Amino acid sequence: EEHDGSPKPASLRDHYDLRMPHLSVYLTHRHSPIRYMATSPWLLGILCVSIIFSAALRRLGAYGVLGGLGALGVGLIIKKDKIIAHGIKTSLDNSMQTARLALERSKPDAVVAFSWGACLAVMLMQKGLWRGPTLLLAPAYELLCKKAQVPVVMKVGQAEGRASVMVVHSTTDQIVPLEHSERLAQANDFKLKKVKGEKHALYGLASNATLKKMVEEVLQSQ
Repeated sequence: EEHDGSPKPASLRDHYDLRMPHLSVYLTHRHSPIRYMATSPWLLGILCVSIIFSAALRRLGAYGVLGGLGALGVGLIIKKDKIIAHGIKTSLDNSMQTARLALERSKPDAVVAFSWGACLAVMLMQKGLWRGPTLLLAPAYELLCKKAQVPVVMKVGQAEGRASVMVVHSTTDQIVPLEHSERLAQANDFKLKKVKGEKHALYGLASNATLKKMVEEVLQSQ
């Protein structure tokens, strides 16, 4: 069974209605950050300047073209972070709408979210759009906020009335630093579980039934 491109693992399908948002949440709906980087005002401005510069040097022939390309390269280097920030922020905003609509339609028992999807889950909780049981796997919330150049707000709202939230992170994650999850858990009194020997993807949790046990623990802690 599929929910907007986010499959439920077979070991849980017969027991719970779960949302499993991951990269497919925004890729399936054409919310790739790379796509939105192409619409960055900074990138468009750099392209315009490069074209003007190249036209001004058109009498130099090939050197004029090289000059325009050089201007383009310099502009991309200088404004790279701004272009990336625009792409990620726009992607997050559109992904949020996708996730919000998916929650409204499926009305799940719990949200199990990984990396980018876990960032969306935190943002949904901050906006009061989700207060149910939640399992955050290697959440990239702080990392993506910094890359999008938006404020990092660790607090997700009042704990009163909110169901159990567990954060799981590998001590050897090479993509999202462990301390990001530590700060998120501490700021909101979330339960934090550190796992050893796993990469960012945490594949071992699904293969050895640990994920199923974690979901059940979150549901039973309501």
